[in-house]
Amino acid sequence: MTDRQQPLIAIDVVPIAYDAPSTELVYGTAIRQYEPFAGQRALPGVLLGTDETLHDAALRALASKAGIAEHQVRHLTQVGAFDGPARDPRDKAISIAFLAVVAPYASEDTKWSLWPATPALPFDHASIIDAARDTARTRLWVDQAFTQALTGDEFSTADASTLTAQMTRKKPDAGNLNRTLRGDDRLTQVGTAERMKRTPGGRPANLWRWN
Repeated sequence: MTDRQQPLIAIDVVPIAYDAPSTELVYGTAIRQYEPFAGQRALPGVLLGTDETLHDAALRALASKAGIAEHQVRHLTQVGAFDGPARDPRDKAISIAFLAVVAPYASEDTKWSLWPATPALPFDHASIIDAARDTARTRLWVDQAFTQALTGDEFSTADASTLTAQMTRKKPDAGNLNRTLRGDDRLTQVGTAERMKRTPGGRPANLWRWN
């Protein structure tokens, strides 16, 4: 018989949040407590425990490494698997990555960075963040659960425009965006937002509620 070394299974999570008052789309990293890369910022991650589901391990990673409690996690979706013999200097490891929408600035233990920024990170965490960006961009306004977790139950057209611009790195046309929102039967227009939230043209922004 051939002795096969099975790789470890790691769970890494990209926590993101949209803070409407500051109009900032951000993602979080946490300080690593142990080697390798102790003291450096990295995505919250853990090794999969015996008889533990991937979902539960992702929640544990957020709580134990980033201080983000389960009740602050609004949505959790799998991004994909990442492998390679050199991704972890300790041992062979496969990472199952998740994208988590969390409450804005959910933890003081987490360092929040603007969504387009990619600082130097250990392991292959920069690649995981890039993949999470692709996942988020394709789900925005398509996956209601994901989008509603970001926007909240109610949001303005101005919020929709800002969130879309930061997620896609392209400013949406205001008229087309309004037509898209009006044509979405999952949304109901419930008035206009406060005076501070205006569309790029200067008019009060429409306010929308998820059905």
